[in-house]
Amino acid sequence: MATSTSPVIRARNAKYQANVTKRGQTKISAHAEKKVAKKPTVSPMLVGCILLMLCGGAIFEVLRLFGASTEPSF
Repeated sequence: MATSTSPVIRARNAKYQANVTKRGQTKISAHAEKKVAKKPTVSPMLVGCILLMLCGGAIFEVLRLFGASTEPSF
């Protein structure tokens, strides 16, 4: 027994069939793109600590090379 489908169901089926080829290829929204693009990979606090350690180590090494004493004298 063959039954005919209603126009509403036919329209939904057509919409679904058009969407089948687009699955998994949706674009990222503009808001999500900005959110992803803004986030730095390393925090500024971590960069500051590393720079402080590097510069401080370099200063102590230069002082040690030129004979300045960094040890307290009693």
